[in-house]
Amino acid sequence: MAVANIDSIVKEITSKLGGILAVRVYVGVANSIGQLIYEDSEMEQFRNFIQTFVKSNFKYLKVGDHSLPISGRNIMFFRTPKAMLVLYSIKGRVGQLLTFKSMLPKYMNSFDQFVGEVSPEVLPAELVVEEVRPEVETIPTVPLKAIEKVIFSRREAFYKEITPVLGKKIKDGAKFSLITSVILNYSNDENSILDISDKLDVSQEEFNAQLYKLYKANWIKIQDYELFPIMCPSCKKNYYYFVPTELLKTSPCEHVRFQIASPDCDHAFYVIIEKKGKIKPKAIPKIRDIEDEIDFSELSIEKLIKFFGQDLFFNLFHAIFFKNFVLFLESGNYAEKITEFMKKFFPQVAYGTEIQSLSRDEYRKKSKRFADYLVIDLNSNIVANEPYETEDLDFELRLFRKILMEEDEKVQILKTHSEFEKLILNTDTILNEIEMYKEIKEDELIELMKNQHDILIERSEIPIIKELADIYYYVNIRKKVTKTLVGQVSDWLEGI
Repeated sequence: MAVANIDSIVKEITSKLGGILAVRVYVGVANSIGQLIYEDSEMEQFRNFIQTFVKSNFKYLKVGDHSLPISGRNIMFFRTPKAMLVLYSIKGRVGQLLTFKSMLPKYMNSFDQFVGEVSPEVLPAELVVEEVRPEVETIPTVPLKAIEKVIFSRREAFYKEITPVLGKKIKDGAKFSLITSVILNYSNDENSILDISDKLDVSQEEFNAQLYKLYKANWIKIQDYELFPIMCPSCKKNYYYFVPTELLKTSPCEHVRFQIASPDCDHAFYVIIEKKGKIKPKAIPKIRDIEDEIDFSELSIEKLIKFFGQDLFFNLFHAIFFKNFVLFLESGNYAEKITEFMKKFFPQVAYGTEIQSLSRDEYRKKSKRFADYLVIDLNSNIVANEPYETEDLDFELRLFRKILMEEDEKVQILKTHSEFEKLILNTDTILNEIEMYKEIKEDELIELMKNQHDILIERSEIPIIKELADIYYYVNIRKKVTKTLVGQVSDWLEGI
């Protein structure tokens, strides 16, 4: 189809939608592998996002389906057999773009003819390079390199930086158990915890338990780290966790937070340790076990949850959604790889701005500057600063528990966008319903939506809805929708 014809079709669509919605709608057209074949100039700023989204999700959307990603913009995707139509409006409520869905069948053939046939994109992993025997004056075929794995082991990274020393002189003839003897003999400021534990055929949990006994009895000292006993709030099983003392001392929020990997019991919980040393464990519903290693070259929702633990991953997702900056304390470049993955949810984030990294030593000198950042120490898997009030992240728990029911990792991403779309459209309905209210309690809002629209709103969704109202509709309802007595008491109990 000629460009002139597509121009006339786009003009017809924008004219119809403009008449219905009273806003200017911009159009882009991509083929099945994400190449933008047509775009209004106003959509150039989203080109990378559109290409990435289409490339990743085209085959997972059915013909006639639409998707509203968590982009923070009024952008909606509509699939035809061969093309992806992208609509964008600067103003107006994003849900209004769904008006086009009833018009889509009329234009499907036109857009499919416009993009034409596309050869399937072949990924490097799918290429098979045949052996070519070199002949005279020919250059041998060079095999493609496989994607290099980027394996990170938290145990190796963290435990190798902790070096114990003797706190007492060992008397001649003193007798100790085998584990105790090994720990004492190698606590000489030359061997790390990793070195010593690898010399023993015991679990890391058993080693840490023996180490803690010696630590409390002052047989050994550990410079720059505090070893805390942590009791599972569900079964009272004891665990032990190293916390860098400077992270605790310099935390702008007066505490650190982490989730325990609990191999000796089947419970999940996070722990808050305050600067004064008070330990506050909190049981949470478990969705995945924590694993020690991750391949940063192949990230997914499930892999990140297994590596960070659900509590830290939910915290990361929560911070980015609420437009808080994130700082990773690390010595590598793993934060950049995490950023690339998080862009699948939030295309606006960029490494070096919304997500940054710094060495732990540099952070110690500048910690006050990062009071508004979510600060994550990668080696220890500790949240060193939360820029908001501590919470259980119930919304994220409900969301990702549902998302992980999907087996396909790419479908999980699309499902996340779909769940947010429901909330965004519910937000549209809520804004219309409460427009004339000066104030409405959370319980009243929940009841109103149930009775008037048969929409079930969870209390944990209300803070998200308030944020979506601001992001997508430029309406601030944070003060209009107020907590009920139940919510206030819940917050009060949480603070005890």
